[in-house]
Amino acid sequence: MPRTAVDTWMEQDFVFPAGTLRKRSAMLLLLRLPALVPLFFISRGILTASSTTLNGAEADVLGTGSEICLFLALLVTPAITVTRQRWISPLRRWYGIMFAVTAITDATTASITTSFAGGVFGRLAGHSFLFVGLTAVLLAVPLLATANNAAQRALGKYWKPLQRMTYVIWGLLIVHLALLEGFGIEHGDDGDPVFHQRLYQALACSIPLVVLRLPPVRRWIARQQKAGRQRLVYVAVLPLAALFVLGFSFIVNEELFKGMAAFTLHPISD
Repeated sequence: MPRTAVDTWMEQDFVFPAGTLRKRSAMLLLLRLPALVPLFFISRGILTASSTTLNGAEADVLGTGSEICLFLALLVTPAITVTRQRWISPLRRWYGIMFAVTAITDATTASITTSFAGGVFGRLAGHSFLFVGLTAVLLAVPLLATANNAAQRALGKYWKPLQRMTYVIWGLLIVHLALLEGFGIEHGDDGDPVFHQRLYQALACSIPLVVLRLPPVRRWIARQQKAGRQRLVYVAVLPLAALFVLGFSFIVNEELFKGMAAFTLHPISD
């Protein structure tokens, strides 16, 4: 894939009186910060051991936060395919790591705070949707442990197949949300029942990510880019991008709305 003008610009430095800072490093730092927001939102509840906050909002804040991190990690490869901006590739590993960290924090906190009967096992796997979610979290543990250069060197050719377990986690997320929502329309009495249901939000994000990973689609994009028809690629991808943004905006809105309430120790439950 040829370098773009943006790639070249990213390799330059910002010059300050106290020194220089690589533009790429500065932009990647800013783009990494959103992954910390879910942990920030729930931090007061954890530090103050607020049972009301943790029992009422922990699953929403950390669960939704881990979903956001997973979709952002999955977004990087299609974004590179469409835009040819290779400098964003480190975000794939970062958001994958933060998905695992947030999901594990969610499961750990839920195991001691939620009101489900049956002790720790009941809180983590006492219902079908909980069991599927726990399975996804357990699969994230080896991914987190091997998401580093040392593990990549040690595992060699086995590293990539292991990291592709992310796709299994992706599928389990859809199943988890389907079971959680009962496959029915349970939310959205404000006039928008479809996109106020978590399952349909996740599907709206997933469909574009799946389509842009299909080999025929990737080959078509590569041919157009090679022929200098990048604008045609953007026009063709626009409906998929709009669908992703639509679904993702509802997920982010829920995270901000419930996260701010959790941070002020006044959680909002469904």
